Amino acid sequence: MAMQYQQAEVQQRRRLTPLEELGTKLAAGSVAGVIGVSTCYPLDFAKTRLQSQVGKYTGMTDVFRKVHAKRGVAGLYYGLRPNLAGIIPEKGLKLAVFDFMRMQLRNKDGSVPLRSEMIAAVTAAVAQVLVTTPMELIKIRVQLTGNSSLSVIRELGIRGIYKGYVPTLSRDIWFNVWFFPLQAQWKARWIKETDSAQTALGKSFIAGICSGMLAAYISTPFDVIKTRMQGGATQQRAGMREASLQIYRKEGWRAFFLGANLRVYAIAPLFGIAIAVYDVQKRWLQSLGFDL
Repeated sequence: MAMQYQQAEVQQRRRLTPLEELGTKLAAGSVAGVIGVSTCYPLDFAKTRLQSQVGKYTGMTDVFRKVHAKRGVAGLYYGLRPNLAGIIPEKGLKLAVFDFMRMQLRNKDGSVPLRSEMIAAVTAAVAQVLVTTPMELIKIRVQLTGNSSLSVIRELGIRGIYKGYVPTLSRDIWFNVWFFPLQAQWKARWIKETDSAQTALGKSFIAGICSGMLAAYISTPFDVIKTRMQGGATQQRAGMREASLQIYRKEGWRAFFLGANLRVYAIAPLFGIAIAVYDVQKRWLQSLGFDL
């Protein structure tokens, strides 16, 4: 009887088509992204203010104090709605494309070499930046001015909301090639088959936080350039090279790490949450009989 049940269970499990698999990963990544961003958004808000409005604030606490005094708690969440609208496809693409490509590039024994991890990470960055660039530009303009998303789009037009595409792509590639291979390798080493669901969840969370901290810090220079360009702090027609030179000549090399600590504080838990939630959803789908 037990043997018949096991055979029936195996028969019920089926391999998803590539399109179905990508769809489930997109859904899981989107939910993970929304939870992570909603949790850490005020830190990202403060980071943008510190990077773009140099000299106006002394630090994160000063941003919170001044914005709260002028606009209340709601002021710390300006730009959240366009961020959430964009984070669903952005985080979905980031996590789903990486995971999908990683599985396609694995060896016959199921292992994934470092080169394949990095190729998957770069592919994910190229895919996500199509959504990331306009999403972050609109978010930054709303964070800095308090204007609505629609007014920003009307002002800049479709072409204008892709300003900062090159530094955004550079930042995301540099972030991804560190973050994804690290978290994947750490999870492979830390999580054991004998671990309980709670233990595995905790290890996924820690892997996401640790890899997110490193990737966030070393990708900060690209984030500063992108934020200055998208926030209008550099010359209107300045490209990435010209914007970099403007920042260096006026403020020196230290300016490229403005907000680095805040990026670490915001991104590390964000990706810890995202990776953990993503893994939980994958295990849940597997428990329903899907072979992911």
